[in-house]
Amino acid sequence: MKCALALEDWRQVGRPDSIYSTPLGIELSLGDLHGGATWHATVELPPDIEREIEAAWREHRAYPVLRLMPCPGGERNE
Repeated sequence: MKCALALEDWRQVGRPDSIYSTPLGIELSLGDLHGGATWHATVELPPDIEREIEAAWREHRAYPVLRLMPCPGGERNE
């Protein structure tokens, strides 16, 4: 599925809330990684999930907000 990834917020493990307005969040947002920054990407999703997302967009203009979390060494964070 071709999509756009948009940066919505900065979060930190162990904190349930946004760190966007903290000194660290401000520092992280000074460059290209600021709220609203968008990149085009291709994501591999199971066909049923892809259909559900496309239908939600087509019928309601609704979309999921996902997190992009790094997986060092190929680890899976589940």
